[in-house]
Amino acid sequence: MNALSSDSTNSMLILRLRNADDHEAWRSFVERYTPRIYAWCRRFRLQESDAADVAQNVLVRMVTVMRTFDYERSRGTFRAWLRKVTQNAVMDLMREWERQVQGSGDTMEMRFLSMVKDPRVVDELAVAFEQEQRLELLAEAEQRVQLRVKPHTWQAYELSAVKQMPSSVVAQRLKIRVSDVYVAKSRVIKLLHQEVAKLAHMSFGNTDIV
Repeated sequence: MNALSSDSTNSMLILRLRNADDHEAWRSFVERYTPRIYAWCRRFRLQESDAADVAQNVLVRMVTVMRTFDYERSRGTFRAWLRKVTQNAVMDLMREWERQVQGSGDTMEMRFLSMVKDPRVVDELAVAFEQEQRLELLAEAEQRVQLRVKPHTWQAYELSAVKQMPSSVVAQRLKIRVSDVYVAKSRVIKLLHQEVAKLAHMSFGNTDIV
């Protein structure tokens, strides 16, 4: 299926989450962001089952926060908005969890709660979300740019820039000059930068997501 034929672009995924009935957006969000949350939890040496529970609970909290937390471009950047949403979701969950574990005496859980109360720690998760969002923008930009350039131009970029193959090898494989490989790579990278900037502006206004 054509990359541009979807109802909403990947770059709109986070903002689409404000609609709890957008099941496709939430499915994509869960698939993309659960590993980020899980890895963040595992940094604190939580057991796999506990880390999985926290990741699931954070996602549930995100559903609630997204419904009521409005993103206004004029009041700040998308990055600041995303961080605030993440912090609110995590801290809301931690407050509830703290009430549950206070009487249990579980030192591992209490240590985790103590660390997560540090805003800098929660900010690390928001940064991970930002990184995933950048990857989404880049993936969509690549799909768009690929439609705009000739097949051998895209192949030269993909082999030399993405797969990191030597330009001489790429030239030999595509039966073009080495100089043509450099030109193709440079052109595609320039187009990607332009497309990412355009997508970010279309979706998030004046933002520092790129």
